[in-house]
Amino acid sequence: MLINKLNVDSREKAYVRDILRELVMEGAIQKNGKYYESNSPNAFYEASIIYAGREYSSEVTTSEGTIILPVKKKNLQTALPGDTVQVTIIEYAGTNEREAIVENIIKRAKHTVVGKLQFSSKGKDYAFVIPDDRSFRKDIFVPKNSLKDAAEGDKVVCEIVNWEYQDLSPEGKILSVLGKAGDVTTEFKALIKKYGLTKTFPKPVKDELKQLEAEGKFEISKDEIKKRRDLRDEIIFTIDPVDAKDFDDAISLDILNNGLYRLGVHIADVSHYVTEGSALDEEAFQRGTSAYLMNDVVPMLPERLSNDICSLKEKVERLVFSCFIELDDKGKIVNYELCKSVIKSKKRFTYEEVQEILDQQEGLFVDKLNEMFKLHQILFKMRMDEGSLDFETTEVKAEIVDGLIKSIKPKERLGSMRMIEDYMLMANKCVTLFIERQKDDIPFIYRIHDIPDKKRIKELSQFVKQFGINLNPESKLSIQKMLMDVQGMPEEFLINDITIRSMSKAIYSEENIGHYGLGFDHYTHFTSPIRRYPDLVVHRILFDVLNRINQKQIAHYAKELPGICKQSTETEINAVQAEREAIKILQCQYMESQVGKEFSAIVSGISEYGIYVEIMESMIEGMIRLRDMNDDYYILDQANFQIVGRHRKKKYRIGDKVKVKVFKVDTEHRWIDLTFVK
Repeated sequence: MLINKLNVDSREKAYVRDILRELVMEGAIQKNGKYYESNSPNAFYEASIIYAGREYSSEVTTSEGTIILPVKKKNLQTALPGDTVQVTIIEYAGTNEREAIVENIIKRAKHTVVGKLQFSSKGKDYAFVIPDDRSFRKDIFVPKNSLKDAAEGDKVVCEIVNWEYQDLSPEGKILSVLGKAGDVTTEFKALIKKYGLTKTFPKPVKDELKQLEAEGKFEISKDEIKKRRDLRDEIIFTIDPVDAKDFDDAISLDILNNGLYRLGVHIADVSHYVTEGSALDEEAFQRGTSAYLMNDVVPMLPERLSNDICSLKEKVERLVFSCFIELDDKGKIVNYELCKSVIKSKKRFTYEEVQEILDQQEGLFVDKLNEMFKLHQILFKMRMDEGSLDFETTEVKAEIVDGLIKSIKPKERLGSMRMIEDYMLMANKCVTLFIERQKDDIPFIYRIHDIPDKKRIKELSQFVKQFGINLNPESKLSIQKMLMDVQGMPEEFLINDITIRSMSKAIYSEENIGHYGLGFDHYTHFTSPIRRYPDLVVHRILFDVLNRINQKQIAHYAKELPGICKQSTETEINAVQAEREAIKILQCQYMESQVGKEFSAIVSGISEYGIYVEIMESMIEGMIRLRDMNDDYYILDQANFQIVGRHRKKKYRIGDKVKVKVFKVDTEHRWIDLTFVK
């Protein structure tokens, strides 16, 4: 292999072998099977193991700083995500690619695994836990004395107590039994455990809440009002989903004498109650975000704060951080101002209520809402003109009665929703501009979105050709036009989803590179501090800047923000994955009652195992397995996004409209199997 890599002439092979033999005799290298290895002592580095995107990697501390290097499964030994390990680094000649190899495990993280218990076929002396998380590489061996009365088929939480050899199963003990696998209630308990979520808060947080209450910190004093702009008499109201319980944002709008719009975005002042370094703050940092699991919420902050003290309730005095933005009739920012305020919301609107008032042209604050909607249309046009991408995402809403789903339908994206989106985007943009225009270099949290990989956009352009769409992979305006052109088409959500998958992921960073998707050079998250930790930190930084931030504070933020950005990105990804899986559980529960029924659907994906199909009326995706397609032997044609019958040449392509029947549902494994209707 080495000779082939060196591209050595056949006449010189013997000469190369002689040199290698001499190097072995001198001890410079050693032969290991058919490979040659260096005899120089390896440098060892401390690292932590990471698992993301179905790949393992290591965060290695070197003299260069912290670097991320891949680790092949075979080179992990028994290391698991979160473990602190000792690694060596190898570099491949010719490519300069590097990877890490785990040599020793320095410190184990505490590892709990959620899975299904299965007893050995040889008896009841031991069992195995089959992990729900497919990234876990082995089933866990559980001896009889560690079973904690768990029965066959139970969904359990298991702690790994020992794992010495990579080829053998780790040993574990059962911590708790969640219920029977496949039961929806059990699966939701398992989901929460699997993603490390918890609805309960630790004792220090509960104690701190009680202390704040006892000290009267939840009451708004006259002295506090004197420090703020008093907006209690202004027309300010909230617009939120019908089932919302935490109201982060309220809005106001005035037309000034000079014809300018004066938009007010008023955000719950969570930082007034959750101070840096407190027990509440530490817990919020660990959680990073609230997770919305369809019929349940795992909040970032205790409900006493999130649903009460900080929530901008109707006709209740609340402390806010306000952003006032003056805009001309083209949507251009003329001026903006930040201040802490006190408000008294005049109305708690739902999106549906506002939309009905706009449609019917009658109702509370109809004139004000008309002005607001006109400004939204101006802002939306300006955003599109500046290259923003407007995605229609495949969100669904479920009607749940007594814990059971009665129906699932796509959420309609109302004009009232778009209006609030544009207002929040404008506030997020302005507070970032405020920081960028300071004389001092202020450390800050940015919400960034990198430009997409050219190869993936080229693949997207090939994919959409089958729908008669010509996409120029070099042009962002071409992507924008495509997203607008597909609106209302049956393939709209499919093309939107695949386009989103072709993009980079938006993350939090202390370094600003702009936001590609929105077309903004300056962007952050400021508008949801009740449910997102970065927003809370952004509020603190803004307030410090307004109060003449000093060098000690600047140094503090410079030190802390990289870790906050990393944690916030990771917890966001974790919550999104949990939310998607929660939707899948409820979809499976619903589809169990639909077995045998027929639906119109669209082919949404292909794989070597079968065809993914999305039911149009509910956006539920299932699979038609190749093994169940008995009219021919089908072969995957990945390049053309299709499968083709070997004999009859029948083709199924992504985007094809088909008629399907629900065949089988497995809630435990999140499988919905479909068949074609003949």
